[in-house]
Amino acid sequence: MALHDNIKRLQKKKGWSQTELAEQIGSHLSHVNRIETGKYKPSVDVLVKLADVFNVSLDALVRDSDVDLKEITVEDKDLAQRIKLVESLEPEDRHALFRVIDLMLTKQKILKLVSQEDQLPAHIAG
Repeated sequence: MALHDNIKRLQKKKGWSQTELAEQIGSHLSHVNRIETGKYKPSVDVLVKLADVFNVSLDALVRDSDVDLKEITVEDKDLAQRIKLVESLEPEDRHALFRVIDLMLTKQKILKLVSQEDQLPAHIAG
């Protein structure tokens, strides 16, 4: 899917007219119209504004894909910030953190399996 199609789809999802989108990004109606018809490629600054008002990543906005564009949640932004912080750790500290994460994920899998086992009919559960 082309950039202008992504923009139109996100605009429709928000329920905005071209005029409302233009106001949201601080632009003119004619500018938004040219972007949405594919007659004009927006600058990086405009792309950033569009991604911000639609609350999606820049990558998701410009990606040539039919994948549904997922809005970035506060949790996603928090996770991304934490990942950047983890990248700055010393290798041995990063390794220790990964071990803790692996343990927590293993615990979650075990609890899920136990929960599923508890839901089995008596003749199957033993």
